[in-house]
Amino acid sequence: MNVEAPQEVIDELETTFRFNDAVIRSMVMRTKHAVTEASPMVKAKDERRERRDDFANETADDAEAGDSEE
Repeated sequence: MNVEAPQEVIDELETTFRFNDAVIRSMVMRTKHAVTEASPMVKAKDERRERRDDFANETADDAEAGDSEE
């Protein structure tokens, strides 16, 4: 999760995470600049989606070509 917030809010979140039984592990990282590009996980997911869509389109095109030959 990529969130920009004032320090007071970050402190409150850290305290809430620390004392919440539902939160197993958390990590708060401070960076000099905001990260605006997609994470590697999101990029990989998008690439898989594109490959799946390409495969579906190729399959549909092949099916249409087979129908027109008959």
